[in-house]
Amino acid sequence: MTNNAFGLIVSGERTTRLKDLTLSRSTAAVPFGGRYRAIDFILSDMVNAGITSVGLVTEKNYHSLMDHLGSGKEWDLHRKRDGLFILPPFMTKDNAGVFRGAVDALRSVMGYVRRTQEDYAILSWPRVVMNVDLVPMIEQHVATGADRRIPLYAQMN
Repeated sequence: MTNNAFGLIVSGERTTRLKDLTLSRSTAAVPFGGRYRAIDFILSDMVNAGITSVGLVTEKNYHSLMDHLGSGKEWDLHRKRDGLFILPPFMTKDNAGVFRGAVDALRSVMGYVRRTQEDYAILSWPRVVMNVDLVPMIEQHVATGADRRIPLYAQMN
């Protein structure tokens, strides 16, 4: 069931609660227990649920996060078709290269979302440090007939 879902992690948020820890790094890259980072928890949850495609929306101070994640090999997310995709902001006529909030960040990665083949998305922020079994959540979502993605061809009509 979870092979029909992809993950989308939004890591560009700013928080005043972790002010000193996030001066030079994103919230997702905050160290936890020595060698781990906050993002490791949600990434682990997604991989344990069988999700093989994860997009990471970044904004500021994401250099240490990219160093930590590398190619995604540590999570078995270094694949030819799927895998780990780093989605930093980029400048276009509609985007100034800095997000104006979470909705703007999600809007800016719609090209990635449209290219994915999965019907369901797991949207998360890496600021909660806990382990969650995503499989029952996805199964409940599907079983109740909750929203799924509208096929791309229907969006164009």
